[in-house]
Amino acid sequence: MTALLFEGATLLPGGDDWAPRALDVLVVDGRIASGPVPAGATRIDARRLLLLPAFVNAHTHSPECLARGRAPMARLDEWLAAAYGAGQDALNAAAIRQAILITAAENIRAGSVAITDHFRQMPLSPAAVRTAGAAWAETGMRVKLAAMMRDIASPSADLVPDTQAALDFAAALLDDPPPGVTIGLGPSAPQRCTDALLAGVAELARKRGAFIHLHLCETALDRERCVARFGRKPVAHLAALGLAGPDVEYAHCVHLDDDELGLMAEAGTLMIHNPVANLRLGSGIAPVARAAAAGVRIAVGTDGAGSNDTQCMLEAAKLACLFPRAARPDSEWLTPEAALRFATGAPLLAGAPADMIALSLDAPAFAAMRPDEMAARLLYAARPRDIRHVLGAGHFLLRDGELTAAPLREVHP
Repeated sequence: MTALLFEGATLLPGGDDWAPRALDVLVVDGRIASGPVPAGATRIDARRLLLLPAFVNAHTHSPECLARGRAPMARLDEWLAAAYGAGQDALNAAAIRQAILITAAENIRAGSVAITDHFRQMPLSPAAVRTAGAAWAETGMRVKLAAMMRDIASPSADLVPDTQAALDFAAALLDDPPPGVTIGLGPSAPQRCTDALLAGVAELARKRGAFIHLHLCETALDRERCVARFGRKPVAHLAALGLAGPDVEYAHCVHLDDDELGLMAEAGTLMIHNPVANLRLGSGIAPVARAAAAGVRIAVGTDGAGSNDTQCMLEAAKLACLFPRAARPDSEWLTPEAALRFATGAPLLAGAPADMIALSLDAPAFAAMRPDEMAARLLYAARPRDIRHVLGAGHFLLRDGELTAAPLREVHP
């Protein structure tokens, strides 16, 4: 048995409860616990620490950590050609590992313990996926790796396998996944895949119990292309092909209407909001508040460092809250508590995994703070440098401001 006791902490439980309370927080065998403190528990003075659920980065592309700052004035299509047109789709094993370790180090320093990597290499090979899986296993993070596939060429990716080759690759990957990650299927976007590939992915995922992760309507042009090709709204078309439900994740969803949000809510499909990338590429403001009101499940991602330039979930959560205020009615403004709920994992209740972060209450962000300001201060003013500890399932990924995994310290001292 391993036990940690954070004595005298200030806790924000998370979920629907962001009211602070002072108490001891006990972690036993990787979970939040109640009851007596086990003998030999490690005691941590937490009187000046704020504990809350860790962030979950629901969408990124690890290879982009080596491609920041490219095409700074471009929209999506032009940016894709620049970001992936100079060898980024053909990284060798050492570069894949480097990109993943940098991605992980930045995410952990900003409070993330779990991540979904929509992993792109063209053409995607078993060797590249296994290299990625092995690299992620070094980080200590909990990782979902969605292998990106497509069978329609574009100016930024003209080496495209045929449909059956892509489906054969996907089946082999699900039958023999690399250890250390949860493998899913990541069709790039409906406008970049044939219906045969999308339907085949849906069937494979259903039979193998895998998750599906794809971009959807990131830009207005993406939506126009989908409607022109399908003759109906994109969400309805994906649902007809079997790409809807609790194990299906749509990244971006900037240009969806209320009927489509209703379909997502009914099916339980996840919407992943990527506000920084949407701002960087001028893609628009996702209807997050309307989605939440309709009952859609919502998560937050950084997107790749090529279209975000950082991997900071604190920043992504803040922009998720503030971005709608630029052009949406007041009724679509998110509260700080809602943005935090979308961006973090399970509430820190007894029995839940001890995925949590601890921030210093001595940071400038919290100076002269009233208790009712805590969630807003955390979201608007805290910075990664204020994070003292990050725990994933009770294990320190960051302790006293230092990364615990040696490979991560090599790339992010």
